[in-house]
Amino acid sequence: MSVAELRNKRNNLKTKTDAIFDNMQIIIDESQRVAEVAHNSRSILKNLDEEFEKQTGLNSTDVKFLFFATALQIGKWVVINKLNNVISKKIDGSRLKDNDKTIKDTERKIRDEMKECFDGKWDHNKSEKYPSWLEIVYDGVPFDVSIGSPNFGVNMEGGYHRVHTLGHDPILGWIFGTMNIISSTITLDDFRTFKVSSDPKPKHWEYETNVLDGFRMAIESIKEDDKRLPAAVFAEALHLGSDVLTKKGLPVPILETFSPELAGKLYKSNYDSLCLLKDIAVVGTQAVTAILINMIIGLVHGLYYDPKKYSNRDVYEVKTRKILSYSNLISSASNIIWVGGNAVAGNEAVWKDLDIAGIIVTMYRLITDTKFIQSVKEEFIFGGFKNMIKGESLSLQEV
Repeated sequence: MSVAELRNKRNNLKTKTDAIFDNMQIIIDESQRVAEVAHNSRSILKNLDEEFEKQTGLNSTDVKFLFFATALQIGKWVVINKLNNVISKKIDGSRLKDNDKTIKDTERKIRDEMKECFDGKWDHNKSEKYPSWLEIVYDGVPFDVSIGSPNFGVNMEGGYHRVHTLGHDPILGWIFGTMNIISSTITLDDFRTFKVSSDPKPKHWEYETNVLDGFRMAIESIKEDDKRLPAAVFAEALHLGSDVLTKKGLPVPILETFSPELAGKLYKSNYDSLCLLKDIAVVGTQAVTAILINMIIGLVHGLYYDPKKYSNRDVYEVKTRKILSYSNLISSASNIIWVGGNAVAGNEAVWKDLDIAGIIVTMYRLITDTKFIQSVKEEFIFGGFKNMIKGESLSLQEV
């Protein structure tokens, strides 16, 4: 081997050795840096936490959004409560007595229109056992009959008989009431069923049967004349429609089948299906309005996002979530305090002004927003710490 070749090998070896030592120094420096980060981890994490709170803290603009959102949420339940009171008074003022002549005249007019529309088109099939379609249209419903009920140990409680009969249920009545009309039966809230007869007059409870036999008789009657089914549905609709706006109204649907005592208490305290329908509408309006306010505030606040000031969009979203949670919480707390204060003062009727849907929306926001904020905070702090540990890629020389 020549001297020149030896010199070249020595130079190559020196170059590789220098590269190895340089790489070792880079690794040593990086190890020292990582060790330094690990040693100061507590203070670093604290600094990251403080930085997160600084970036997500509410500034003057955010506070204005908070006040505006809170004002909207509070104004929402105040306005809805006022409308609720107005609607309640309007409903109560429009109710008629159960035996009001206007109801009878209206029913008679509608029945005459039904007869005029179908008489001559529908045959009058007579039956020894069941009423014809025309008799169904004009005769009173069997579940209004209470004569003879004491013979079977049943107390219909006079004017409160509607809460004891499934034919008066706003939902179940379309099934059981229609069946009762076709088969001339009456089905109670415990599903006991009795045959109603008009021979001899007046209509009275004749004997006890069962609900399955009631349906069997109804099917048998419909097979004789299928026009009896639409006639019975017409009669059920007419009867429910005439009862719903009376002083006593119709009972809360379905409740009497599994909690007759509660259904009776509500009905006797003048809480009927119309009150329930109104309350459902109020709660639905409360929920929709609260959600819309949150959406609008969230969208408008999002327009103020500045990527130069915040690490990422999620960090800014934390501020938005805080505004929404705080505003909903203040609104719900105000409503609870106001309702509770009035109740303590003796105003028992004030409980109807409780912002039930608003409270539910607030609870949902507190749960979901808290979870979101915690997730973003963990990512900000531990993600930042992880990036410090990771550092930049090492520029090692290839050997």
